[in-house]
Amino acid sequence: MTKRILAAVAASALAATPAQAGSAEGQFAVEGAGRLDCSRFTAARNDKSSAEYQRIIGFVEGYLSAANRYETNTFDLTPWHNAAALDIILNSHCKENAGDTLVSVVQRMVTGLRPVRIAQFSPMVEVGDDKHQTVIYESILRRAQAALKLKNLYSGDEDGRFSPELRAALISFQRQSSLDPTGVPDPATLWTLLNP
Repeated sequence: MTKRILAAVAASALAATPAQAGSAEGQFAVEGAGRLDCSRFTAARNDKSSAEYQRIIGFVEGYLSAANRYETNTFDLTPWHNAAALDIILNSHCKENAGDTLVSVVQRMVTGLRPVRIAQFSPMVEVGDDKHQTVIYESILRRAQAALKLKNLYSGDEDGRFSPELRAALISFQRQSSLDPTGVPDPATLWTLLNP
């Protein structure tokens, strides 16, 4: 289920057109893994421990980190996406677009992820229990609390704190959404709950 949800990210995140920069024709220098095409990513993905796969995921994470600096009103473009989530988004696109360069795919991701970005600094908090844990922005917890309220699953404050009531609401939502009911706001849960 997690892969299906994150694959949906690809459809919306990659539907937008890439930003223009560099020369008048929109050209700019691309280094390293960004010059590879999707077919190379798909082949490298067969061995996630390979140096090429790690280089590609490093390129994606680096490009998105750089976008945090240059995108307007952006503190974090990918506030709950980890390397595994980015891999699923990239794979979903690359399976059907083998000739696309990785840089063009990641440019589209930047545009598609704008609606879920964090515009300003937010402290991070550890949440979970002994078995399931994550670190998340306080502002994302507030978004989750507000979204769960709209679904009548949570009635507490929108304070960005991980309370037993919030954990129970997350478990209810995860069960309703056929997700692993951990009570932790993982990337699949947040995408399903907060996707615009």
